[in-house]
Amino acid sequence: MKPKLIILVLLLTAIDLLARPQLHDLDIRVVLYKNGDALITETRKMTIDSEGTECYIGLKNMGQSVIKDLTVTDEAGTPFVNTDWDVNQSRSWKQYKCGIVPTKHGFELCWGLGEEGERTYTTTYIMTGLVRGYPDACALRHVFLDTTVSPKPEHARVAITTADSTMVIREDSCGIWGFRFEGELWFENGFILAETTKPMNSEAGLFLMAQFPKSMFEPTIWEEETFEQKKGEAFEGSDYVDSDDEDMSPFEWFLFILFYGGAALLVVGGLVWRIYRVWHAKHVLNKNLLWYRDVPLDGNLQEANKILNAYKYFNADYNNLMSACILKLISMGIITIETHPNRKGKMEPNFVMHDYEAIDKQPVLMRQLYKMFKDAAGSDRVLEPWELKQYMKSRTHQSAIDQFVTTLHAKKDLSKYPPTDKGVNEVFGLRKFLKEFTLLDERELKEVTLWKDYMIYATLFGIADKVIKEMREVNPAYFDMDRVAAQMADDMTLPIIYSTLQRSTSSAVAAKAAREHRASGGGGHSSWGGGGGGFSGFGGGGGVR
Repeated sequence: MKPKLIILVLLLTAIDLLARPQLHDLDIRVVLYKNGDALITETRKMTIDSEGTECYIGLKNMGQSVIKDLTVTDEAGTPFVNTDWDVNQSRSWKQYKCGIVPTKHGFELCWGLGEEGERTYTTTYIMTGLVRGYPDACALRHVFLDTTVSPKPEHARVAITTADSTMVIREDSCGIWGFRFEGELWFENGFILAETTKPMNSEAGLFLMAQFPKSMFEPTIWEEETFEQKKGEAFEGSDYVDSDDEDMSPFEWFLFILFYGGAALLVVGGLVWRIYRVWHAKHVLNKNLLWYRDVPLDGNLQEANKILNAYKYFNADYNNLMSACILKLISMGIITIETHPNRKGKMEPNFVMHDYEAIDKQPVLMRQLYKMFKDAAGSDRVLEPWELKQYMKSRTHQSAIDQFVTTLHAKKDLSKYPPTDKGVNEVFGLRKFLKEFTLLDERELKEVTLWKDYMIYATLFGIADKVIKEMREVNPAYFDMDRVAAQMADDMTLPIIYSTLQRSTSSAVAAKAAREHRASGGGGHSSWGGGGGGFSGFGGGGGVR
C-alpha cells in the first residue's frame, strides 16, 4: 500500500473513532428507602452522532428485584413518552420515547437518541430490593455500570443516600467497597460517594458494595447466605486484603468503651498499670543483673528485640532490629560491600547479595529480609538504593512485603518475659556488659572472636557508636586485620540502604494499614483489578446501539 493511501486510511479511521457516540460524564444518584427499594437518577452528558437509534441501561442477575416507573428527559427538560418499546424501530420512531423491556434474565431501560450533537439525558427509575437483608447485615451489591457498556464515561460519580432522615449513613457503622474502576470511595454528610479518577477503559465498570446495620432497613428481599459470605465472594480476584472482621481492632474497642462510658478512667488506669508493671519488672531484673558475654537466645535478634520492647514503657523500636539484621547478613558473608557503577556510570559502594544454602535455618525475619534484598537486587546481585525503593513500592511484591512487616512488628506481652527468665537476663546482661565495656581490663578480653556479634547487638541496643568507639580504643589492630569487621564498624556503611529500608518499611506499614482500612469498608481507592462477583445488574450491557 502506498504511503499516501496508508495516511488516508489512518486519518479516516481516526475521524471515524472521534465521530462515534461519546459519554463525557455519568452522574448517578441513589436514594434508599426503608424497605430496601431505591430511586435511581442517572444523568448522561453525551455527544451523539448518526450511529445507533437508542441508548439503554441493561440489568441482569436481578433475582427478585423489579424495575419500574421509568422517566427520561433531555437537556431542555422535554419529557419522553413511556411506551411499549420496540428495539427494531427506527431512530425517528424512538425520538422522545422511552420504555422498559423485560428480558429473559432481567431488564433493559431504553430511550431514543433523537437529534445529533451535545445531549444530556436524565433517567429515573425505581429498583425494588436494591438493599437486601442478610442474617448478619443489610447490604447492596450492585453493578451501576456494566463492563460491556459502550461508550464508557470519561468521568463517573455515584452518590448514595437515604430518603428518611432517621436512617443516617455513618462511617462508624457502615462499610463501602468498589470494584472494576480506578477511583475513590468515601463517606460524607450522610452520603456514600464513589468517583472515578481516570477515564474508564473498555474493561472498566462501576461495581459497588455497601454494608448497613441490620436494623437500619426492613428489606422486602432476604437472602440465606450471610453478608460475610457474600463479601468473601466479592473479594475474590480483587486487591482488597482479607481482614479478620470478627476481631475488633484496638481503635474499635476504644470506640466501643467510649460509647458505653468510663473510657477515660479505663485508659488512664491501663496506662498506670502498664507503667507500674514495667517499672517493677525492671527493678527486679536490675537488682541482681550480671554481665553476659555470649550471644543471647542462640542469635535470634527478633526474639531479643521483643524482650527489649516488652521492657519499654512505650514506643517500641524496630529500626534498630532491621539494621542489626543487615549487619548480621554482612558478618555471615551473605552481603558484601563492593564498588560498582550505578545507573549513571559513577562508581559507588553497594551491597552485593550472595547465595546462602543454609538461609532456611535462620529465623523467619532474616529469611524474609534476605529474600527481599536478593529479589530487589535482580540478576546482577548488586543492590542499589533505587532498586530497594522500587521493590518496596511494587504491588507485585506486596504479599512478601506485608509478611515482612507483620513479622517485623510481632509483639509479646511483658507477662511472656518475666525478669527471672533466662533469655531476658541474657539480653539485658549483654547490654549491661556492652554499656560498661570500657571497664574491662585488656587482659580480660577473651571475646575478640565475638566482636562482630557485639557490634550487631550494640546496633540492636542503639549504642553502636559508643561501643565501636571503645572497641577501637581497646584494640585498634582488630579492625585493621578483619576487613568485614572494619566494614561493619564503618559509619559510612551504606547508611542510604538503612534509611531507604526504614522509610520504605514505614510507608509499607502505612499502606498495609490503609488496605486493611479499605478491606474493613472504610473507603479509599477501589479495586481496579477485579472482584465484585455475584452482584445484581451484572452482564446486562448498555450504551448506544
